[in-house]
Amino acid sequence: MKLRDVLKPEHIVVPLRATTVKEATERLAERLVAAGAVADPQRLNAVIRHTWPEDMVSVGEHAFLPHFRTEAVRTLATAVGISPTPIHWEKDPNRTARIVIFIVAPLREAALYLQVVGALARTLSDSDTAQALLRASSPAQVMALAALEAVELPTQLMVRDVMTPQAFTVGPDQTLGEVARLMVEHDIRATPVVDASGSLIGMITHRELLKYLIPDFLQRTKSGEFRALTRSQLQRGSADPRLIPVKDAMARSVLCLSEEQTLADVANLINSKDVDRFPVVREGVVVGFLTRADLIRRLIAI
Repeated sequence: MKLRDVLKPEHIVVPLRATTVKEATERLAERLVAAGAVADPQRLNAVIRHTWPEDMVSVGEHAFLPHFRTEAVRTLATAVGISPTPIHWEKDPNRTARIVIFIVAPLREAALYLQVVGALARTLSDSDTAQALLRASSPAQVMALAALEAVELPTQLMVRDVMTPQAFTVGPDQTLGEVARLMVEHDIRATPVVDASGSLIGMITHRELLKYLIPDFLQRTKSGEFRALTRSQLQRGSADPRLIPVKDAMARSVLCLSEEQTLADVANLINSKDVDRFPVVREGVVVGFLTRADLIRRLIAI
């Protein structure tokens, strides 16, 4: 199946008149209803009103991809809108885009739903493709974009379909105190450590932070006994553990994933290696992050 196959000319709105992403989503939902793609319009409208935003993908400065899973539709439907003026995201009014693509699917089509969301996000991250879409002045011109024909959806879910792109990373010279604050602010439990080129060199997790930042934190040994941190551990790099550089505390042996691995591969790694957090790398450079919780959250309707 090509990416173009999930689009229909009658689901494309050019020009789209809206000022916010939610308003744009409502206009696109109206188009799907008018085209007969929605089995239960009231249910779809209720989902948009009461669970907004269930999820959102923001593709740089180019596009917003609001997406929902609901039994209001019998099969996956996608609506595309291109606005002549910037559309604002309610969560961050300073972030705007002129392309909004609304994806909605029933629960049983979770795999296709995730593939379509991921494929559209990757396709629109290419500036030339986004600009070509912005120049389209009719549904026919949107459907004629070569990029839509070039992208083929795989037969099974891949890491790239469910990973968190543009993963939060830290540098080796940042301090543990800085990283601890960032983890709390961003509500994350682990982050890749990268060099100036974005290449992965390690990982820092809550475990390392606790080990170094709490002097009286006791570690359980294999014998079941407890021991306190040594003086050399606490003084490595600084007498104040909050000033220890990340490079002195990070885990250097990190299990990574490729974007092209299947979710079956990931499941096997989780079970066999007892690891639940993975940086996703491309030629050594971090391009995403995937956790067991992310996997469950995205595959199971909440």
